[in-house]
Amino acid sequence: MFIGAVKALKQIPPRLIYRFSSMDKFNMFSTKTGELLGHMQANVVPLTKDFYPITKPTKSLYLNKLEAYKKGQKIGTDFIKFGKYLSKTEGGEGRIHLIAYNAEKISEPPHKFYRKLGFACHKPEDTKIIDEAIKNNQPLPIKMFYGTCMFLEKF
Repeated sequence: MFIGAVKALKQIPPRLIYRFSSMDKFNMFSTKTGELLGHMQANVVPLTKDFYPITKPTKSLYLNKLEAYKKGQKIGTDFIKFGKYLSKTEGGEGRIHLIAYNAEKISEPPHKFYRKLGFACHKPEDTKIIDEAIKNNQPLPIKMFYGTCMFLEKF
């Protein structure tokens, strides 16, 4: 029988993100319940000026899909934090870009969510429209529902 000092275990995080092997798909699970909380699809790619105000060739994490199964639990926010980490470790230097739209519910665009997390639009006038909608608690104009190029301003 072995008797020895037992190191104190670190606290288990409330959520874990699992990456499918050799794929750019990620699932988030609750460590308390085992419940699937959401999923994300993202990979680091070369950037174009359509997404980022760049002056030289560089890379960024392209967030192709983000889905949180429950709202108000910071699942999407945790995925964005993870995306920053992933971008840094895979050559994107912390940059993230995406096309903001909601394929499941077109009438509920995610632009305000991304803006509150520090994303801006490729077109500065679109960023102003989102800021005004947030400030005045108003919906976005329909023209923005079908996709807006956004990027993380500060990374």
